[in-house]
Order: sequence, then structure tokens, then C-alpha cells
Amino acid sequence: MAQDTIAFRPGASYGFIQYDSNYIHHNEYMESLYSKLVKLRGEKNSTVNILHIGDSHIQADYLTHTIRTLLQQEFGNAGLGLTFTGRAANTNESQQIYSASKGEWVSNKISLTQSHTTGISGVGLKTKTAGSSILIKATAPQYSFNEMTLFFQKDFNHYQINLKDSTGRSLAVAGAFTHEVYSNASKIILPYPVSQIQLETYKTLPSQNQFVFYGVSLEKSSPGVRYHISGINGSRFRHFIASQELIQQTSALNADLIIISLGTNEAVDHPSMDPKLSNQINSLISELKKVNPGSVILLTTPADFFKRKTRRNPGVQLVRTKIIEAANTNNLPYWDLYHIGGGNHSADRWTKKELLQADGIHFTKKGYVLQGELLYEALIKGVNEYVRNRPSKTR
Repeated sequence: MAQDTIAFRPGASYGFIQYDSNYIHHNEYMESLYSKLVKLRGEKNSTVNILHIGDSHIQADYLTHTIRTLLQQEFGNAGLGLTFTGRAANTNESQQIYSASKGEWVSNKISLTQSHTTGISGVGLKTKTAGSSILIKATAPQYSFNEMTLFFQKDFNHYQINLKDSTGRSLAVAGAFTHEVYSNASKIILPYPVSQIQLETYKTLPSQNQFVFYGVSLEKSSPGVRYHISGINGSRFRHFIASQELIQQTSALNADLIIISLGTNEAVDHPSMDPKLSNQINSLISELKKVNPGSVILLTTPADFFKRKTRRNPGVQLVRTKIIEAANTNNLPYWDLYHIGGGNHSADRWTKKELLQADGIHFTKKGYVLQGELLYEALIKGVNEYVRNRPSKTR
């Protein structure tokens, strides 16, 4: 049993962090995930998928990449997972990829008025020009890939796409003629591993006049963890509920765990917070459960932060209370970063330690790394507890 448990502590130590409180509440609801992780670590013959959705804290992929790296070091690397071409959509993207585009593309986000649909990543990129293309490159060698799940609008009014490697060689094609279970997603098996791919639109039918791209999961055909992210700057619970295409497409990831990290932008609205927030949290949970009945859903609370750079924001604590209430109502686990991070007025301490940016809302890279390490530690505490308490015949 001692060999099965995993030792981990965050790299930096701060006096205001409540390390003893860094655990997942209602941990018993996480057992199916812990069981899969323990099995994966021992047998190394499966894949565990985690989907982390949220706002700008998630879109930056500092917090999430920290967790991704630590999980993959311990349990194996099954690929980068879901990502989006931020540069092509005129926004920031994960440092784990580089994207570029050719042709005329129009972007839309779930946090904006929808001129066209948005999908799994919370973004939609649309072109009306055949021959337009998007380049996606993994910036780190460990994220080369030989499988992909492409999310795009699939019907006979939309262009097909040709997938090319760095030499311009065609590796695969995808379009409405493919008949996967998920209507707007295609699983692509590449003939060999690559570090970049170019998606080029082309016309085969007179009815085809546009193409809408939602995102891509970069994958390896090897056992391990895939840590998918869907984070959108400025997003709120109501934005995710409004994008039914996003909700439906989550099922294509076969997520074992869905983490919801929202609430920052609702807290920014204080004292004019949406009175329907509790209903919105419960609605998002319900919608995700419908299409992901086998997934564990984990809620997280936002850390304390300022309003207008330096002013106290009691909205953070109010949002935290509503998230915890939703977790208790729906019998879900939750991770209370607000309390773990020091609680009321702890933003002062995060600022003094250069963990919070000058805008008072977003964290520095060092701050996001700390949060990622704390969430990873909480998950590992849960795994270790599962190992210690499981029946001896399963050890």
C-alpha cells in the first residue's frame, strides 16, 4: 500500500495558504475517478480524460498546464487534449500550441453576441472562402500527436477539410460524409506522429459555402491522462448554458472528470450580481450531466481578488457560497480555493508575494502555478485516501 500512495507538496510554501484544508470536499463522489487513475498507474493500458471549463483563468492554460504536467508525469501522457487556435481568433491561446490562419476568418465567443455558433472550446471560427486554412502546432515535443478529435460544423452546406503535415502532404480528409456518433466531431487517426497540422477548406458540392471550426483535441494513442481545457475570457455560467453546441460536444471527449471553474466574472458584477446565479449554476450542472452521465463533476470556488484593482470585493465570498450550495444540493464534490488561498482579504497577501497581477483579478504565472499545484495536491490526497481505504483484495 505504501508503494501505491503518491507523495507531493507544492514547490513554494506561503504562510497564508491553508495547506491542511487543501482537500476535495465530498471526496467519496470522486471514487470512480480515483479508481481509474490507480488502475492506469498500475496497468498503464487505458486513458483518463479530464475536461476543465472556465473563464480567463483557464484560457491562459497556466493553472491547467501545471496540473496536466504533474498528472502526466505520474500517470502517463496521452496527449495535450482539447485546445483552440487563439491567435486565429484574435485572442490568447495556450503556450503549448502555436496557431496561424490564412484567408478571412470571423471569430465568435460564448461571452459575445453570437453571430454564428460556438462549440466545445467556447469559440467558433467561420470562413466563407474555400482554400482558407488554420495551422496548429504543438510547441513542445512531448505533445506531438498521431490522433485528433476535430470539432466543426458537419453538413452539406459546409466545406470539407484536408489535413496536411508540415511538408504539405495530405494525411486525411474530413467532412459531412463521416458518420461518427457525435454529429459535429470527427476522430482522425494519422499515419504517423506529427507536431503540426494544417486544416485547409475545400469545396466538393455546389451547396457548400462556409466552414465553422470549434476546436481540436491533440491526442496520442498511448495510455495516460488527457487534460482538456475550455476557457473563455469574460465568460459566466449563463454563457456556457446558452451554447447548446458546446454542451453537446463535451460528450465526444468521454470525460471521466469535468471541472467547473467559473464565478470570477459574476463576482466582478457585485453589487449588481445576477439574482439567477444559483439557478444558472444548477442548470449548467444538469445540462452537463445529461450528456455526460458517467462523468464526475467537480466544482471549484474562485480565490479572493480585488475590484477595480485595489478595492475589496465581497462578491467573491457570495459567489463562493452559491457554488458550495450547488455542490451540496447536487451531491457533487467541490474544491474551495477561496478558503485554501487564505479566505477573506487574502488578495492582499497574494499581491505582496507577486502572485496577483496589477489588475487585481488575474494572477501572475507564479500564482497560477501555485493554484495548479494545490489542485493537483488535493487530487493526489484523494487518490491516496482511496488507496488506503479500498478493500485489500483490490490492492
